[in-house]
Amino acid sequence: MILAAAIVAASASSAIAQDNTFTPEAGDFSVEVQFNPFSNDFGTFKLDQLKGRYFFSDKDAIRFGIGFGLDSDKTVADPDNNEDNWAKNKLGSFSINLGYERHFFNYKRVDLYAGAGLGYAMQSASATSQFADANGKTYESKVCNALTTSSPAKEDRSYNEFNVKAFTGIDFYVYKGLFVGAELGIKFGFQSYPGYYTKGGYDDKGNWSDSLESDKKDKISGINLATYIEPALRLGWTF
Repeated sequence: MILAAAIVAASASSAIAQDNTFTPEAGDFSVEVQFNPFSNDFGTFKLDQLKGRYFFSDKDAIRFGIGFGLDSDKTVADPDNNEDNWAKNKLGSFSINLGYERHFFNYKRVDLYAGAGLGYAMQSASATSQFADANGKTYESKVCNALTTSSPAKEDRSYNEFNVKAFTGIDFYVYKGLFVGAELGIKFGFQSYPGYYTKGGYDDKGNWSDSLESDKKDKISGINLATYIEPALRLGWTF
């Protein structure tokens, strides 16, 4: 048994020594997360998207990513006051990216690449509140496309974004299938923020109407061009 174990160990060591290329090959698939070992805000790991790529040749890969999120909170009145008032905020997001990578330099553990991609992102924001009048009858009012109508910040508003990226990056393979990396590039994007408004209110006769809408405010659209760098190392594995 000892002799057999020695033979197996020797064979494995020989195989590892001969296989000194760690970079991906045609048919490999990889997934990754972002990793920041120097973070001081408890954001060491970041997963805004599920990211992956498929190598259809030793030098070429398709990259893709999809992300989504939903934040919802509700504030209720003190039950000791016998009030049936509440307020609820909802913030949802979705993003998808598709791109192409050309891996132009592969040597042992180092893999350099460049490429381009397209992306789409959206956010949906709304706030709903319920209150009671002097007779105890309850009504609901909704803020559409924002969390508030009092000068909402852009991160608290609904939006749509289309973008194009050109990038370059480096992967360093710590071991076969396990790598860390970093990426930087140029991003050109178009953003559109629909106007925010309220739904539900009293009409000119003082009657409540659930379908009454206010005027839409502060519609914004524009373009931006900027460089970007991933705020963390990319930690991934290939299989």
